[in-house]
Amino acid sequence: MTAPHASSDAFSLPAPERYFLFVTEATAQGKVWALKGEGGFVAFRDDEGHECFPFWPAPALAEALADDDGSDCRAEPLTLDIFMDRWLTGMARDGRLVSVFPAPDGTAIVIDPLTLLQDLRDEREPGL
Repeated sequence: MTAPHASSDAFSLPAPERYFLFVTEATAQGKVWALKGEGGFVAFRDDEGHECFPFWPAPALAEALADDDGSDCRAEPLTLDIFMDRWLTGMARDGRLVSVFPAPDGTAIVIDPLTLLQDLRDEREPGL
C-alpha cells in the first residue's frame, strides 16, 4: 500500500489535515520539497498581495502541481535544517508567507513562516 503522503490521495484531505501531514512527514524525513524552474523557486501572490512559497512533503506531490500547469518546474529537496534555519526565518524577515501542501484545486494552509517553524520544532522535540 502506498503511503498517503506519496500518493495523490493525500490531495483529497482537507487543508488542515494536509498541514498536519506535512509537519509530521517533514520531520520524519528530514526534508521538504519545493518547485524550481529556470527562473528559480516557484512563488505566487495571495489575494492580499503577499508573496507565498509552496512546499510539499514528497516530490511526487510537488510534481503533480508542476505537471498540472504544464510548467518546466521540478521538485527540489530542501533539508529540514536548511528549511527551518534559513528559509523560514528569511521568509519571515522578508514578509513572505508559506503555502503548506497546496492541492491542485488551490486549497492550502497559508501561514506565517514563524508559526510553521514553531510547529516543526514542536514536532521534532515534543514536550520542550
